[in-house]
Amino acid sequence: MDEEMCRSSANTVPTRLAAKLWQARTDDSVGDNPWENGCREIGEYVKASDLKHWIRRQEAGISESYAKKLVSRVIDAMLDLSKHRLAVRKRQERKNGLEYTERRLVLPAGADIPGETRGEE
Repeated sequence: MDEEMCRSSANTVPTRLAAKLWQARTDDSVGDNPWENGCREIGEYVKASDLKHWIRRQEAGISESYAKKLVSRVIDAMLDLSKHRLAVRKRQERKNGLEYTERRLVLPAGADIPGETRGEE
């Protein structure tokens, strides 16, 4: 999807960012890719905190507080656009001696994504 097609099909900021986030998984021309490889039943995932920083890099002039609000909206848009083939999971994280719960947008390893082929089976 080129930039013009993305803008015409996605007229809201969260939907446009969700489309760009999905495209970043496989297209190096989009820019930085916040997706990380998972293991076992998780194919790929994005942490909510990484998504917040990615949003600020993609959209000029967005404050940190607005980017934090956009994270939830982008995750919701990703779920809608993927027809709930993606999932949101919470995971306990530990940083600097503090424990907190981090949300992750997860692409399950066995998810049937139209247009994509799975690896050797």
